Amino acid sequence: MRLKLSTHLGMVRACVAVAQSSDYKPVWSGNSPSDFGAFVARLIGDYDAVTAKATLVERAAGGAADAKAAAEAAVVEAAFIVARALRLHFKRSGDLERRALVDLSRSDIGRVRSQHLLVRANAIREIGAAVVGQPGAEGLGITSELIDSLGSAIANFAAVLGAPRSQIVNRATLLREVEDDVAALIGTLEDLDDLVVQFARTPEGRRFVSAWRRARMIVDLGGGGAAQPEETSANPTTTARQTAAQQVAFQTAPPPTTGVR
Repeated sequence: MRLKLSTHLGMVRACVAVAQSSDYKPVWSGNSPSDFGAFVARLIGDYDAVTAKATLVERAAGGAADAKAAAEAAVVEAAFIVARALRLHFKRSGDLERRALVDLSRSDIGRVRSQHLLVRANAIREIGAAVVGQPGAEGLGITSELIDSLGSAIANFAAVLGAPRSQIVNRATLLREVEDDVAALIGTLEDLDDLVVQFARTPEGRRFVSAWRRARMIVDLGGGGAAQPEETSANPTTTARQTAAQQVAFQTAPPPTTGVR
């Protein structure tokens, strides 16, 4: 999933954790503005739905590729086994022409991809099928069972080849839905931003508002979009040292507590 979406989801998760914590929930639960609680409940429900959909996006991204790689490896291995047996058979029979067709290493067979691999594997299978039953073939393991195992691997790979495209389309659709849903989550957070400031009338409320604002800053820290420190010296060496010191201080100090983002 895209980094920006992951960062936004992390921010929502942090805000929910703050609102639901035992330290801060008493500040807003049952207190004015009462709609704050309704917004929090909606945020939690929508967040759970979005994260479930995001999980489907990740599965759609990896599952098809893994299945294709496994099926491709199986075809290469099955074709290589048949090809080596045929190579020896044709060496014994003196059939140099067909021996040259199957004189392939495992890397030779696996060097081609997708449809080209199917063509090469099918060619080896057809040569093998024609040899089954010839004198000496069975002793080398060239049997109908061996050829059928190659045929099964080819059929499985051919079926899997059609899957990635449908998976990609499905993933793209899901990803667009996640993007829209995350945008709606951010909209809900912005509504909460407008209400949370009303709790700053008590010391406990001010601590809650401060924690909420820190959670809202996660999007800046995680997304790589935080403003760079301004130069305070015309001397490049001094500026570099100051920038490094600011970065260390930024990493170790608590997040800023002013300005709801």
